[in-house]
Amino acid sequence: MERTVTVEQMKRAEKSANDMGISYLKLMDNAGTFSALTIAQKYYVINKKVVILCGSGNNGGDGFVIAKRLIEKGASVTVVMCKGMPTTAESNKMYEALLKTDAEFLWPEREKRVILYVLKQADFIVDCLFGTGFKGEIKEPILEIVKVVNQSSAKVISIDVPSGLNGDGGVNEGEFIHADLNLALGAYKPVHKMKNSADLCGEIMLIDIGIPDSAFEGTHGFVTKITLDTIKDILPERDEFSHKGNYGRLLNIAGSVGMGGAALMSTLSALRSGAGIVCLASVKEVIRYGFPFIMEAVTLPVEADQNGQIAESGFSLLLTALNKASACVIGCGLGQSETIKRLLRLIVANSKNPLVIDADGINALSHDIDIIKTAKCDIVITPHPMEMSRLTGLSVEQIENNRQKTALDFALKHGVTVILKGHETVVATKSGEVYINTTGNSGMAKGGSGDVLSGMLGAFLAQGLSAKNASILGVYLHGLAGDNAAKKLSKAGMLPRDIIDEIPLLFNLLN
Repeated sequence: MERTVTVEQMKRAEKSANDMGISYLKLMDNAGTFSALTIAQKYYVINKKVVILCGSGNNGGDGFVIAKRLIEKGASVTVVMCKGMPTTAESNKMYEALLKTDAEFLWPEREKRVILYVLKQADFIVDCLFGTGFKGEIKEPILEIVKVVNQSSAKVISIDVPSGLNGDGGVNEGEFIHADLNLALGAYKPVHKMKNSADLCGEIMLIDIGIPDSAFEGTHGFVTKITLDTIKDILPERDEFSHKGNYGRLLNIAGSVGMGGAALMSTLSALRSGAGIVCLASVKEVIRYGFPFIMEAVTLPVEADQNGQIAESGFSLLLTALNKASACVIGCGLGQSETIKRLLRLIVANSKNPLVIDADGINALSHDIDIIKTAKCDIVITPHPMEMSRLTGLSVEQIENNRQKTALDFALKHGVTVILKGHETVVATKSGEVYINTTGNSGMAKGGSGDVLSGMLGAFLAQGLSAKNASILGVYLHGLAGDNAAKKLSKAGMLPRDIIDEIPLLFNLLN
């Protein structure tokens, strides 16, 4: 399974594997052996000059194993002991095994000029200098070595993380190894996925080092990609003897004068996503003019205030409808005002069933984030980066540079499921799981696409899915519907309504 874990999470997984009987030494041997095999498969190494830069820790131990295996493959290997003798039991054992081979060893404190010459003559340079948790700056005498590596014409392969970068935080100050190939050991690290650092790693390949899936259980924040296999069994098959009551009742509180489209699209997408009954609660003007497009929906018209938004006089009607609903969506096209803030506070405090907060609901939430503490139900929020900025106080750039962490931190802190929309939409759960969507395209970057998603999410929650399952199913099918619309109509020409048209056809994939 493809995962992304923090440095600390990886250490815990390795410890769990060790406790299960897969020793640290075995993991090191696997890491070095499979890295060497990958290098030998990708490149021709027989009689080639390979220089391996080894640190004193376990990353260096991986390098000793790589050296031994590449010698067995016919390479001429020079090992540079950049930080002196090994300092861990495992790396020392691998060093002793390497002494019995034809490897040449060089030591910076007495052979620096030779090292610089050998680096310039190398066909391949393997970077096993620092581990994933490196912080700060590379200093002399290693700094000069790194600069020569970056000027070399050799193919440069970094093991786990390019030296000078940090596994969790990405870019450090100062120099780092410019790798052509980065072999991620056991799982991807945030540095491999973060916007500001992934391109600095070169080509990234994942190396299985033998850690079982069960060793990662309970690890907050490991990342799973959402694919068809992920969502295939989430939505139960419909029973031939069922009726509309078996598929839930969704209350959609949406729309205002001038923003009726958001209400209609979210309602229609919910109808197309299998909910038994969908009730649109909106101002009378929206329902009057929009009804022909949503004939199958139940409607709850309420009075509008002077801004064309839901008036406070309608709150009691909305509470009555909320008590009948099995899920609720609030926010699509509602508008922004003190009245809407009070409405959101009322719905959050009184909803006993799952709640989706989107768009203007999120804007209202950003002014009063503590109302989440009053919730008695599961909450899913669906911000785009600007809305997430309002919720967190972070800049859009900070959010985009670290989307997974931003979503996860918010989900854990506030006990909600976060769907951070955008390229590779992130789903972060309150239990610490992170999912990355693999569908969708730039043609969906149009007003209304988010309303379609909210309706789908509400429909899945109304049908009894958990917040996590409704979210990963919703984002995947929403993106796939968008992909299918783009194939037919082009990314430039497709509209959110075209996404809705594609939704019904997708359910055949799930059976």
